[in-house]
Amino acid sequence: MKNCLNIKCRGNFKLLYDYGSNYNFEDINFDCTTTSYSKPKIYKCNICELKFSELAVALSNKKIEDKYNNVVDNIYINEIPQREKYFSNLYKKISYNFSKDHTVLEVGSYYGVFGNIIKPNVKNYSGLELSKHGSDYSKKNYNLEIFNETIEEHSERQVKYDIIIMADVIEHFSNPFKMLETIEKILRPDGLLIFTTFNMDSLYAKISGKNYHWILPMHLFYFSNKTLKNICLENNLKIIKIKNDSRVVSFYYLLNKLELIFPKFKFLFRYINKIKYLQKISINVNLFDLNIYFVKKNKSINSA
Repeated sequence: MKNCLNIKCRGNFKLLYDYGSNYNFEDINFDCTTTSYSKPKIYKCNICELKFSELAVALSNKKIEDKYNNVVDNIYINEIPQREKYFSNLYKKISYNFSKDHTVLEVGSYYGVFGNIIKPNVKNYSGLELSKHGSDYSKKNYNLEIFNETIEEHSERQVKYDIIIMADVIEHFSNPFKMLETIEKILRPDGLLIFTTFNMDSLYAKISGKNYHWILPMHLFYFSNKTLKNICLENNLKIIKIKNDSRVVSFYYLLNKLELIFPKFKFLFRYINKIKYLQKISINVNLFDLNIYFVKKNKSINSA
C-alpha cells in the first residue's frame, strides 16, 4: 500500500487492474489518436477512490512534457474533418456561456480545431499546447495565438481569463491537482472552467472493467463525477453542471479502435476497412461515458 497521489487525501492505493505490461517509457506513444499501445497497471485509492496509472506514479512532469513536445499526430490531422464536426457540436452545447466580451484560454489546444471555432465568437482566444508540431500547425493553418508552454509557465504572465477550456486534457496531466490550483488563480472571480473527460463510474466503464477502451498509456488519471467534484472543491472550484458528451469519428478510425477492443475480430475489421467509400463516413458515437463539466470559483458562488 502506498500514499494516494492526491496529497490532500490521506488514503493509500492498491492495484486495481494488472495487464502484465513492463514499460520502457521511451517507447510509449503519446499521440492522442494512437492505435498501438499496451495498457498500464491501474491503481485505486482506498479513501477518495481516485484511479490512476502506474505511469502517474513513476514519471515526472519533465519527462511527460518532453514526450508531448515531440508529438506528431498525423492520424489526428487526417481526422480533422471529423474533429471539426465534433467540436462544432461541443461548441453548440456550451456556446451560451460565450460572448464577444470574453477572453478565452484553451489548455491543450493540440492542432487548433476547437480554437478555430471559438475564436470568432469571443474577444480574445489563446491556446496552450506542448506539442511543437501541433502549435505550429495551429498558427499556420488557423492563425491562432498559441503558447508552446505549460499552464504553470503561462500563469507567470499574470493574465486572467473569463473562460478556460480543456477538451479531453485533464486525464493527461501528471499533476491535475496543481493544474486546477493554477487554473483557479488565472480564472477571473466570475470566470468559468469548462472541461471534458470520461467518467469511470459510467455504466459502460463499469461493464468494460479492465477492458475499458479509454485506459491508455497517455491517460494518467481516471476520474468519476465524485472524484472530480472533490478535487475541484479542494482547489476552490465547484462543478455546477454536468452534460453528456459524444464523439464524431470516421468509420476508419472507429474500426481501428474496435480492433484494439476486440482483437479476436481483427481480421474482420481489417477486411471492412479496405472498403474505401466507408473510410470517410462520419459516425456519431455515444456510450454515455463522456461528460462536459462546468466549473465556477467556489467563492463567487458563495457570494452570489
